[in-house]
Amino acid sequence: MNPIPPPAHPYQFRALGLIKGSLKPIPKTYAQATLVASDGVEYPATPGRAGLLRPFTHCIESGRTYWYYVQPQPRSGGTLGLGVIRILALPEEEQDPAAEDEPFLPAPEDAEEGFNIRGVVEPHEGYIWVAVRRKPQGSKQFPPLRLRLEGFLPGATAGEFWDLLAEREGHKLLLVDGSRLLTAVA
Repeated sequence: MNPIPPPAHPYQFRALGLIKGSLKPIPKTYAQATLVASDGVEYPATPGRAGLLRPFTHCIESGRTYWYYVQPQPRSGGTLGLGVIRILALPEEEQDPAAEDEPFLPAPEDAEEGFNIRGVVEPHEGYIWVAVRRKPQGSKQFPPLRLRLEGFLPGATAGEFWDLLAEREGHKLLLVDGSRLLTAVA
């Protein structure tokens, strides 16, 4: 799935997506916004790391459309939230040479929206739960990210590690394709 980069390790867990849209502010909040996708669907969004705050705020203030690398984050009530982890900007004139963060990158011309989910599956009738393990930060441990994908994986059994491609439809992630990487994960 171009331009989502390949995983760094063959058995790397991840939940990574690429989405096009603009950020609109949520009044009286800090580091929160609504990502309005190019089709008009709205998702709660937060910057994925503190170093991203300046470009995240810039995108809210500019109101322009950008490509965003995002991590899906389930929210209450079945809403799909997005953690913005990288911003791809279009115009060079919006780059801030004084910014300490890495500069905005040009958006790829052949970009397509989509998600790559790599984790341990638990198939059900008509949907799949995927557990994506998260890296600890220092001594802080995180529970796995649990994502629900609508669809069916032929031959999948609980506990297997899969590499999955998905697309968004409203607040749902729809399974497009997948391949089994490991038959059993402890």
